[in-house]
Amino acid sequence: MRTYAQALPAMIPVMHALFLSSFGPCKRQTLPRRLLPLARALAARGHEVGLLIPAWDCPQSEARGQRSEVGGQVGEVRVIVPELGLGGGGVYPQLLGRLQRQIRAFEPDILFVSKGLGYAGRAGRWWMKQGGQIVVDVDDLEPAWHREAGRNRLAAWLLTRQEAALIRDATGVIFASHFLLAYYRHIRTQHPKRPLASLPYYLPNGLIPAASRAPVEANPPRALLLTRGHDVDAGALVQVWTQTVARVPQAELLIAGGWTPPQPLPQTRVLGWLPPDRYTQTIRSAAVCLFTPTKKPLVQAKSPARVLDCLAQGVPVLTLDVGEYAALVREGGGEPAPDEAELIARLQQLLTAPQARGRAGQEAFAGITPLHWDRRAASLETWLLQLKPEPSQAPLHPRLR
Repeated sequence: MRTYAQALPAMIPVMHALFLSSFGPCKRQTLPRRLLPLARALAARGHEVGLLIPAWDCPQSEARGQRSEVGGQVGEVRVIVPELGLGGGGVYPQLLGRLQRQIRAFEPDILFVSKGLGYAGRAGRWWMKQGGQIVVDVDDLEPAWHREAGRNRLAAWLLTRQEAALIRDATGVIFASHFLLAYYRHIRTQHPKRPLASLPYYLPNGLIPAASRAPVEANPPRALLLTRGHDVDAGALVQVWTQTVARVPQAELLIAGGWTPPQPLPQTRVLGWLPPDRYTQTIRSAAVCLFTPTKKPLVQAKSPARVLDCLAQGVPVLTLDVGEYAALVREGGGEPAPDEAELIARLQQLLTAPQARGRAGQEAFAGITPLHWDRRAASLETWLLQLKPEPSQAPLHPRLR
């Protein structure tokens, strides 16, 4: 994988690209898990890339000293975190103007707007009115998140309407899952007399591979479940694990993340949220990563970084055939289990046969090349060259023609 800027192929022009986050890194994971690694991958391929962060959701005590109008560098990416100005509770009257000034100063060929919500959505709309080109990056089913966050109906309606309108009018839209592509088609049907100007593109999350694969064949018969709390089919997990322990008495299950089983599970430890270094160590100590994702729309819409975290370390992944959990495993050369019975059989085999899981780990590590962030960035370059604005839109910047 490239780690430093390299010369681009002759047919790929250098882009001046700016990523605009919808919020800071304090609560949700889109910024560190998607925007920053994609921005860094593009910069490593020779593009000029910036990341603009309106950190309105971060407590002032945490963010003080981190924000400046100038910003800093993360690898080859210029990071800009404007001062919020007066306000509080997420309302900062000066922030939108400061975002607009930073965008104008950066003068991007393409402005990537994450989610198209709130300050970022308004700044993206403003840039379009200035003749700029924007691409909206959609990685969540936001209407479902509004309910999850407990927003009132008016706020949820306004944010959903804002996102849908920007998706409709943008030059292009990136979707992190096949489920979200279906959401795009739903938006298309809402106003059949007003065709969408945007071109859709499927771009799931990527990974950065470890220097070496985990020694899974030497690890104890330990399964690891990584979860954010709302993504586990508890009934399926109880069935899979209780039957597995009955067949493999020495097996152990670790659960890392914000979820506790509704009933005690045999030979199971709940670790809670882990710091980054311990998180990676825990993955590398496992024999297999186990996922029993629920089929809720909110979960099917996600591109699960936790699956990629396991594959990046060369740990075999066993999952039910659900959404992007299955899609990422297939992209890496694996095959999801069609039902709980097959998942139990595969889990039993890997937990009881060190040589079998060693081979599975080697295959998992060898198959992750298509999942590299560098590959994601390369495919994004090709797609961007296909963008053709509608006659009502300003022409693409000369470097993107």
